Amino acid sequence: MKLEELQTIISKKIADEITVDFIKIFDYTAEHENHVTFEGNFHLSMTLVSPDFEGMSLIERHQLVYKLVDEYMPHEIHALTMKTHTPEEYKKITERN
Repeated sequence: MKLEELQTIISKKIADEITVDFIKIFDYTAEHENHVTFEGNFHLSMTLVSPDFEGMSLIERHQLVYKLVDEYMPHEIHALTMKTHTPEEYKKITERN
């Protein structure tokens, strides 16, 4: 599967289940290509902003996202890191930068 296709699928799967104000999926696979255990699966990092995260702990947010993309792990996705924010949290972060 190509990166762009996987990014589209993941974004749609998430958006089908929760309200998404912003999503960005970054590929950092190249940083791992020389590892002995590298099998070609993607290493991704995601920033996801949703009002649905309001009142949820960080663990609950990540569990929700992992549940939504579970069928793509570990075959297409080897590793997924994420930053999950409410719109208010994300606004504070972007105002600082």
